[in-house]
Amino acid sequence: MNRSAIKSMPQYFDRYINLVEDIAVVDALKKSGVSIFDKEKLKQLGDKVYTPGKWTAKDIIQHLIDAERVFAYRALRFARNDQTALPGFDENAYTPAAQAGRRELDSLLNEYDLVRKSTICLFESFSDEMMHCAGIAAHSSMSPLALGFTIAGHGLHHRNVLQERYFTLL
Repeated sequence: MNRSAIKSMPQYFDRYINLVEDIAVVDALKKSGVSIFDKEKLKQLGDKVYTPGKWTAKDIIQHLIDAERVFAYRALRFARNDQTALPGFDENAYTPAAQAGRRELDSLLNEYDLVRKSTICLFESFSDEMMHCAGIAAHSSMSPLALGFTIAGHGLHHRNVLQERYFTLL
């Protein structure tokens, strides 16, 4: 199912969804994985940040891993018609707790790739009907289809931030 098939655009997450082409959700997930990041520039960047207090590149990759897991879990719950409202999550609390700085960049990128492969398998398992099952997460109604495009667009958003604000430091 393509992005244009999203019946209700979730507030706030539209900023990620709209970064993605109007293609099938599985194709969008395949095109927006770890390959969109310039590994050599990430290595050169190291722990540099464009302003004090901002996340490092490792923190950003860890954030993408964590957020993808949360979004995929939401998609699974909604696709299975679970109508339990799900809370939001505080990515600013996750970041220091994750301790991404103690890890190697290659390890983080490998994990991100594996999480994305798992997400793709999950979305390949959904029928069209499942893609449109709505649920509530973080006080916003969304469907698995919208969540799939949120996952794809979230990575694109952070790639853009790295290109515009971080790679200029090199």
